Amino acid sequence: MRLISEKILSSFLLPVLLAVFTMFSAEVSIAASGAVGYVDLQRAILQVNEGKRAKAKLQKTFEKKSKKLKSDEEKLLKMRSQLESQFAGRKMDALQNDPKMREQAMAYEKKRMQIQQALMKERQELQQLEQKALLKITKKMRKVIKKIGDSGKYLLILESQDARMLYAKPHLDLTNEVIRKYNKKHK
Repeated sequence: MRLISEKILSSFLLPVLLAVFTMFSAEVSIAASGAVGYVDLQRAILQVNEGKRAKAKLQKTFEKKSKKLKSDEEKLLKMRSQLESQFAGRKMDALQNDPKMREQAMAYEKKRMQIQQALMKERQELQQLEQKALLKITKKMRKVIKKIGDSGKYLLILESQDARMLYAKPHLDLTNEVIRKYNKKHK
């Protein structure tokens, strides 16, 4: 009885094992024929010529806007200094009852709020400009990466960002190739 069940088992098991082995070896040979690579997209964006130009333009815009805000802040500090010298030695009750002093204090506070709002607005505008520039470059870069992947018979190209990739061999890094090809295509 045992021999019969072993024969049935072996006649059934052998073809199943052979099929599994064949599928496994086919997957291994497919994987061996394709490569895997990775790109540090952030570094690539900052190092391509277009990225450098965008960064310089943003820096110039930032410096221009900062100059104006700095001038406004200096005026505000001067105004504050004048108010403090006028308030010096006076009691709070006297200050609250003096309409001229209240008016100056309100003007100072209004100016301070305007400068804070302007600063927040400028930061938002700069962030939007930066995001727009990054998006434009990223779209173009993805096309370059796709071409590299297609022409290099890559199965997979990953992005190494924010320490998501824990380990990869340096020879799999395609970042420099992406930068070179991007600069060649987008002068």
